[in-house]
Amino acid sequence: LCIQELLFLSLEELINFLDLSFVSSSSSSSQNATHPLFHPSGGSDYYSEYEDITAEPPRSSSTYSELPDLNPCDYDMCVEQQHTCLEIAETTRCLCPGLSNGFIPPSPPRLLNLTQQDGKGVVVHWCAPTSIVTHYNVFVRGNGKVKEKKEVEKRKRAAVLEDVEAGMHICVEAVNKGGVSAEDDQSCATFEPQNTDSGLVLKLGIIGGVVGLILLLILALLLWRHKSRQKFTMRTKTERVL
Repeated sequence: LCIQELLFLSLEELINFLDLSFVSSSSSSSQNATHPLFHPSGGSDYYSEYEDITAEPPRSSSTYSELPDLNPCDYDMCVEQQHTCLEIAETTRCLCPGLSNGFIPPSPPRLLNLTQQDGKGVVVHWCAPTSIVTHYNVFVRGNGKVKEKKEVEKRKRAAVLEDVEAGMHICVEAVNKGGVSAEDDQSCATFEPQNTDSGLVLKLGIIGGVVGLILLLILALLLWRHKSRQKFTMRTKTERVL
């Protein structure tokens, strides 16, 4: 009888232990179910390069069905004096390209082209990076030294540099609270002026040739008239003698 009682007690304790473990596991799983790792934002319309998503909600979630289908914003990163993409998104409910944090150094801008002006002036055109920018630095470097540097506000996409000579290095930097963008091949270019001297010489040569031809024709005409008059005078004298 003692052995039977011991077996009965041990079985009863085992059953109680299994019940407790089942209850604890079910309670922990219910807690995980009520506190998901990812919370959809619902009102966020922007991509973000620094957003950390650790888990995805199920596709059948009602939250996704409530989100409207948004189109990319009509925003050109190479056009100046326009509203920022965030401002456009707030008014038109559209999607902006991902922007890096304003406390992280921005990505390099893309130098679009260099346009030569009269004299030694050069217009620098660029496109904004996918970063938050407070202003731009546009500078020209020659012989390892910065010759000229201009600070340009964030909505501008062009600046004029003076006294730029052939072979000088022109760069555009983006600046924010995190620092300055790094120089690379897309944000810098070597200035190579258009060879306008040869074109000017060619034009002057053509003009000079045309003028010379006209003068030659006029001279030939005058010479012909002069000889014609001489012949006419000689005939007149001969007729009088006869």
